[in-house]
This record gives sequence, C-alpha cells and structure tokens, in this order.
Amino acid sequence: MKKTVNINFKSVTIVLLSATVTLTAIAQKLPNIQKNSLRAPANISIDGKTTEWNNQLQAYNHATDIFYTVANDDRNLYLAIQATNPTIINKIIGGGITFTIQTSNKKTDKDGMSITYPIFDPKKRPYINKEHEPNQLSAAIVDGQVMLSGSKDGQMVLQNNKPINKVDIKTIEQRDSAMKVNNKRIGESSKFIRVNGIKDMDSLISVYNQDGIKTAQLFDNNLAYNYELAIDLKKIGLSINNSTKFNYHIKLNGVPATVMHVNIAGGPTMDAVSKSDATAASPTDFWGEYILAKK
Repeated sequence: MKKTVNINFKSVTIVLLSATVTLTAIAQKLPNIQKNSLRAPANISIDGKTTEWNNQLQAYNHATDIFYTVANDDRNLYLAIQATNPTIINKIIGGGITFTIQTSNKKTDKDGMSITYPIFDPKKRPYINKEHEPNQLSAAIVDGQVMLSGSKDGQMVLQNNKPINKVDIKTIEQRDSAMKVNNKRIGESSKFIRVNGIKDMDSLISVYNQDGIKTAQLFDNNLAYNYELAIDLKKIGLSINNSTKFNYHIKLNGVPATVMHVNIAGGPTMDAVSKSDATAASPTDFWGEYILAKK
C-alpha cells in the first residue's frame, strides 16, 4: 500500500533557519579568545549540559568553529565547549579535543599537561549525517512519527508505512528522540580519557576515574554537541591562593584518514571519512591565557 503525505514544511524550515541566524549573530558578538577569568557557576555539574552556563559561553573561536568557556572555582579548572556545525562535530568525535595547560608561560605543548577527550573505539565512532540542508528537507509520517527525507516538494511516498527513500534526519518534533539515540551511541562508544604529562596518572584512564578528572558530552535537543571537562587544580599544580597566569591550548585533532563510523542520524554505515573532507580531517587549534579567578 502506497500513500503520499503532504506536510507544510515552511514553518519547520523557518525555525531551523532562525536558529542558524541566531547562533551566527551570537558568534559575531563574542571575542575570538576568552578575555576574562570567570568563576564557575555554584551549581555546576559535569553532565554535558550548558544550562548552568545559561547556554551562553564566553568566546567563539573562528579557527576551530567552537563556542567555549574556561572557568574555575576553588577546587577545579573547567572547560565547556559547544559545537553546532556537523562537520566540526564529526571532527571532535573522530579525533577528540586535546586541552593542554602550560604553566611555563610558553606556547608549546612540550612539558605541558594535556587531556584528550572524547576517545572512541575506531570501529564504533558515531558520525553526524550532514547530507541535507534545512531548506531541502521534507517530512513524512513513519509509524505515527513525523520524519524528514531529502525531497524538496514537501511530499514523501510511503510503502507499508515505511519510506521508500532513505530517511536521514528527524524533524523538529522528533529532536528529543534523535537526541536520546545520539547520546546513547556516544555514551556507549566513549569510555576513556587520554592523559599526558600529569604526575602519577596513567596515560589512559576511565571516564569513571577517581583521579580528579571529570568529563561529559551530550547532544541537546537542537542537536548541538556539548562538552564539559573538570580538572582538579592540585593535579595540575595550580592553586587559587597562587593565581599566576598560565597558557592553555585547545586543539581539535581531526579525523584519521581511515576510520569506521556509525551514522548517528540513522543512515548507512560510512566505511571511511572522505579524503576530500579537509575540514574534518585537518587539526585546528588556538592558544589562550588564563588567571584563576578568586571569589
């Protein structure tokens, strides 16, 4: 049995485009590198959510295409990152983020203390489908749910209540469902943190470690990727009572040339990252300076 479902998709497109315009406007107003020290929110929780930051991070770095905040309280140094570009999200998932603290006032990773997260099993790295632009999406009813396809006329042909052509991304109404699927997959696939240069700490530790390093990553219901990191100040030789300037280095390591991926959006498995996708493959980075903020 075939049937065609007509859905007015204009409002969905407007919402998606409005969100893009809003994020672009925010990015244009933020500094490229965070300028000021910041006390972390009193209610901070390393859970992969940006709600305690009021969903407003301190800087937008153009070299890496990420929003970020560095902050501290009396016990920990924090890093929060948000990425909204699917290519950048794939870069993060493919190669992780390396956060290096250099207390020698030199802009070099040599002798620095670094933490790399997330680290995925090469055969189980999730992959964000970025095939369709918002104004190319259309909708269909599948098992009572509204879903998107790639047709441009706002119609989709169904057979036995299933789409004939591939469905890649869910509509606004189904973002919560997509978010849960995505978060389950990244949670199941990323269980370790790579550490370098921190005294008395193994080079590879569990995300459930008791070593003073906490990490979390989640997609929100707008399918933005959120990353949080907390480091015990004592582990990196810093103290709120001795607030000296240090350098930090944030690096998106890039996707290895040949890795396996699972398509988060529900499409086919990708055998390898395309070599033409230079943005996802190439590392990007920047340096900043920070002084621990006191009460």
